[in-house]
Amino acid sequence: MRLLLKSLFFIVALFLITACQGNKYDINTEDISINLSYHHTDSILCIKNQSTLLNHKSEMNTIDPDVAGYLFGYCYGIRLQPDTSFLAGMGRYQNNPYALRLEQRIQDKFQKRLPLLRNDVTKGFKRFRFHFKKTKLPEHIFWVNTGFASSVFCSKKSIVVGLDRYLGANTDVIKELPGNQFYSWIKEGMEPQYMQRDMLLGWANTHLVEETKENFASEMVRWGKLLFVVYACLPDEQEATILRYTQKDYAWALASEWAIWKYLVDEQLLYNTGEDAKQSLLHEGPFTRGLPQESPDRMGQFLGYRMVKQYMDDNDVTLDTMMRPPRPFSCRSGTPKKTIPCASTYGPKP
Repeated sequence: MRLLLKSLFFIVALFLITACQGNKYDINTEDISINLSYHHTDSILCIKNQSTLLNHKSEMNTIDPDVAGYLFGYCYGIRLQPDTSFLAGMGRYQNNPYALRLEQRIQDKFQKRLPLLRNDVTKGFKRFRFHFKKTKLPEHIFWVNTGFASSVFCSKKSIVVGLDRYLGANTDVIKELPGNQFYSWIKEGMEPQYMQRDMLLGWANTHLVEETKENFASEMVRWGKLLFVVYACLPDEQEATILRYTQKDYAWALASEWAIWKYLVDEQLLYNTGEDAKQSLLHEGPFTRGLPQESPDRMGQFLGYRMVKQYMDDNDVTLDTMMRPPRPFSCRSGTPKKTIPCASTYGPKP
């Protein structure tokens, strides 16, 4: 009996410890209500009936003219008016064997997955609403085939998701893309696990916080805040996925964090107001320009995320407070701690 009580005590203690160590952002979303509708236009290139095509165009244009202009104008290069020009443009795709095969691959990959994706995406934006009660949410999600024009596009009230960009790098239609336009690192990023992350990041980047104009460090911190918002809204995702890294690239970034931070400080890049540092350290590419070629891209975003995460782990601060515009980024002595996050509080270990 005594042994049984000891075992029971151990199990209860283990449960309590585990519960206390849970992700504090993994909130219950059942009582959070949002209005989010989903629209399936990913198979529109397979529609041959002209009346049906015109109805689809009209419906999309009614829901969100920006989405209609983006999909047909930017992605497909088709004029919406007059109807004869629109139908002629769509006809070029309907007679293209590769376009039809691409449509089939999208159906094969996502037909059964979309209901689960809808549920997960809705939960993510419910968490977004919990943290940012005054920030506008998307009203519509459009699943589309962009013809590899873009992964995610955000209008004032909608998110357009190019399912073609999430088929997986080993899919035949991805492998066949011309290498002089779609480099290997671009194809390698066309993986389905990044979809939700891209949707939330795209919306937050468009509607939550504007691009800074001060210096490289300020923009690095802005990206760090955006990535932390995605981390909080997708608590079940691995951090590598949040950062759009493979596990190998994420491990390299963690191991090199101190060295890269030292490089930025030694080269006096933090207060650089030019565009070159931003292009090199914040933008996508095969690697981070200026760093070893085995480095992942966007190491500036990674450092910004690590700064913000360290700050949020050490302080009892809401996400809404974190996103408020801080004082200019500085690591000089005497800088107020409420600068979020201040370089003087950031300490990667060598």
